[in-house]
Amino acid sequence: MSKYKNVYTDIKEKIEQHIWKPNEELPTENELMEHYSYSKDTIRKALSMLEMDGYIQKRQGRNSIVLEHNLMKSQFVSEIKTSGELNRLALHDIQTHLKDLYIIQGEEALMAILEVDEKVDFYRVARVRTIDGERLEYEVSYFDRRLVPYLNREIVEGSIYRYLEEELHLKISHSRREISFRYANEEERTQMDLGDYDMVVVVTSITYLANGHPFQYGTISYRPDKISFVSMAKR
Repeated sequence: MSKYKNVYTDIKEKIEQHIWKPNEELPTENELMEHYSYSKDTIRKALSMLEMDGYIQKRQGRNSIVLEHNLMKSQFVSEIKTSGELNRLALHDIQTHLKDLYIIQGEEALMAILEVDEKVDFYRVARVRTIDGERLEYEVSYFDRRLVPYLNREIVEGSIYRYLEEELHLKISHSRREISFRYANEEERTQMDLGDYDMVVVVTSITYLANGHPFQYGTISYRPDKISFVSMAKR
């Protein structure tokens, strides 16, 4: 791992573990240079990456400040993170419940999205995520079974990505996401605690392996009062 990525990873972990808390200042660049024994260019590159990923805000003439990075408030669109990773400090009671798991084949729209022919079939996985006692997320995902040949309840209610990375040794690279707002459909009204809300926030994503091959397509629907999305823009 390169020097700046070492610094980036260490500072990111300290922020996620609340060693450096939201709204606190980071040490100065000179202090970080002394701590990590790296050059100022290396420190600045690591800080720029942290800012791009929404962990800190750099301030002219002042120390960088740690930004809020909380599961219930903000999802940072520059990252792929599971609920378990976002909830590493166990700030919330999160339960994942499997609703459907079966194999489908021949859906033309799905074949076009994942760039496959009619010979390929998919796992369809539907899960509800309960956060602090409320059903706030409903997720439907489709996995290419050539790459993900086996799923069961234990895997699905645990961590699919951990299974893919640690057991199947897949290298997950990135996802392309679209965020939209629409009226809830019947499935979402049944599976979620929407209360007085008739609309949901939907994140539709296609996720790719390191070789550029798409292997997952899915949607996550959120109750709109319990989620926000943060995107960092640079000029």
